[in-house]
Parts: sequence; C-alpha cells; structure tokens
Amino acid sequence: MQKVTLDGIKVVDVHAHPFREQNEPESPVDFLRKLSLSVIPEMFTNIEDVEKFQPYPGTNMWIQILFRHMAKYLNCEQDLTSIVEARNKKAKKFSNYTKELFTDVNLEGLIMDFGYPQPPIDRNDFQQMSGARIWEIHRIEPVMVELGKQNLPFSEFIGKYRDNLRQALQKEGVVGLKTIIAYRSGLEIGEKDEQAAEAAYKEFLLNDKAPAKAMRDYCFHIAMEECTSADKFMHIHTGIGDGEVVLSKASPGFLLDTFRKSEYKDTKVHLVHGGYPWMEEAAFIVSILPNVYMDISLQNPFTGHGVERIISQVLELAPFDKVMYGSDAFTVPEMNWLGVKLFKECFERVLNDWVEKDYMDAGQARYIGEMILYKNFENIYKVKL
Repeated sequence: MQKVTLDGIKVVDVHAHPFREQNEPESPVDFLRKLSLSVIPEMFTNIEDVEKFQPYPGTNMWIQILFRHMAKYLNCEQDLTSIVEARNKKAKKFSNYTKELFTDVNLEGLIMDFGYPQPPIDRNDFQQMSGARIWEIHRIEPVMVELGKQNLPFSEFIGKYRDNLRQALQKEGVVGLKTIIAYRSGLEIGEKDEQAAEAAYKEFLLNDKAPAKAMRDYCFHIAMEECTSADKFMHIHTGIGDGEVVLSKASPGFLLDTFRKSEYKDTKVHLVHGGYPWMEEAAFIVSILPNVYMDISLQNPFTGHGVERIISQVLELAPFDKVMYGSDAFTVPEMNWLGVKLFKECFERVLNDWVEKDYMDAGQARYIGEMILYKNFENIYKVKL
C-alpha cells in the first residue's frame, strides 16, 4: 500500500495569537507556564526533586509531546532544564529562531487575533519578526472596553462601536471580526433588543467583564451586520478556552438559531476552535449551512495525542472543503511549530487508515491533506499565498 505523507505541504494557521519578541533567556518554570492554558500560574512552581521519568507537576500530554520533539530538534536531553538551556541559546537571535521553526514545518501564513495579548502587538512588526504572511481579525471586546471607559451615552457608544468595526473591516489585511462572547455571557444569543441592551449597558460600565448579556448580544448582532455588509468573516470563539469561559453556554449548537435568521443567510462565519469538545455539533453546522466554516485549533495541539481522534471525528460529518488547520498558539513560537508537526503526524495516520480501508487512494488522501492545511484557506478567504 502506498503511504500518505504530508511532508513538504505548506501550511496556513487560521487562528493564532502574536507573541512578543523575547530578549531575555527563559527560566524552566517560566517556559513551562507559557505552555499552559491554565490561568493559575501557581500550578507550575515546583520542578525540583522530580524523579527520573516523572512528569513535571501540572504537565499533560501536549507538553510531553512538545518536550520530546524539542529534545530531538535541539539535540539535547529530554529534561526541562536541558531543553530550555538549548532553546535559550537558539533564541538569542529570536527572530531568526522563530523563522527557523516556521520554515521547518512550512508554516507560511497565519490569521492572527491581535486582541490578545494586550496592549496589542503591531502586525507589521510581527510579520517582519516571523517571516510569515499575516492576516488579522479585529476583536470586538477590546473596542467595547475602550469605549466603555469614556462613559458615553448608550447611543453614542453604539455609534462609535459600529464606526470602529466598519473602519477596521476596510483596512488592508483584515479578514474579519472576532468575538469572545463565550467568555462573558455565552453563545445563546438573544434577539437584537435596543431597550434591554441599554439597560444592561449600565452593568457593563461598572464591570467590563460582567455578563451584561443583552448589551453583549446587541453588539454581537452589530458585528454580524458589519461583516455581512463588508463581505468579511465573523470569527466566533466556540468551546473551551481559558478559565473564564462560560462553559455551560460555549457549545456551537447555541448559535444555530442565530445563523438560521434570514438576515444572516449570507454572513460568512468561522467557528474558532471547532467547538471543542463539541466538535460534532460544529461539524454538523458547517455541513448544513453554506457560509459557516470551522477550524481545528486549540484542540490542536493542546489535546496532544487526542488530535488524531478529533480530526477523524470532525471529518465524520464536516465537508472536506469546510475545515481548516489552526493552532491557537499564543506565547512562544514552539507552539506554532509543534501545532503543525503534531497535526500532520496525526492527520497522516487518519489518512493512511482511510487508504488501508480502501475508502480512497493515496493521491486523493494527500490532496485532502492539502485542502485542510492551506487550500481551503485560499479558497474560502480568496487569498493566494
């Protein structure tokens, strides 16, 4: 049987965050903290007295896999101290190190959410540092927070908010908007109710992380309207995230009624993180709605060995041309690097299983790999690398 390989295929990561150029060496503990989704840094304080073969406290399979790959790449021992020491030597020229990692896995482009970290990193600076092509999504929540600080009357707040989104969508390289409403009030979006939104606005002014649900729903609808008018994408965080997520209302299934509204039938939607752990719901939604797409990010690489299962589950129902590769990398270039390596390894196993079962031949399997790694991005976003 001819084996499927995804070696040499270029990659576009359709969801990641920029990271700051590092001018100082990392300590082992600090590096470990940067690898975790945890919002509790105290989880990673004690790496002393770890026995041989004992995992470092608080680490999981994704970190284990990263350490193993990094040790091979850096030609060092697999313990954290050795890895970080070898990594620090490479990272003295941080831009060169980042470019080297991206080139190693053929990572040529990324759609980035510059809403995290704050204050925002300049897109042109990051593009120059990484050597990759960068497209941007404009996150709506920082806009709301900044306008909220001005204590504007609600009508003026909404007018300035809409103007900000409209202007952002006209900028070169901006491919859409993004919301993290799942972190604040959840994905069960109500009707666009101006009176209720104005009442909830008072709660928002007191605490910009408060649910203020009617007001956030109202702002969500405005963002959908502006994306529709501009023919750009609405990126919606779905599924798990860090510790702030409203997990009981984070499933993409909550969005279906909103997507079915006649006013949004032409709105292009990108389900960020594919709703993990509710991937099947996201796959169903993209299979029935022509303008809704999904990525496999965050669960790749942060579920480690689970990436293989997730790819297979998503492609049980999602059309091949509706799924894109992503990582949600957010602190160090090794996240972006391992995201590609792990995804390709796991996807190869899925594709070879399909070929072995005579569902398709190796040529078609590799083409499907190309679709998800970069071709779908080019076709969906109408951009050529």
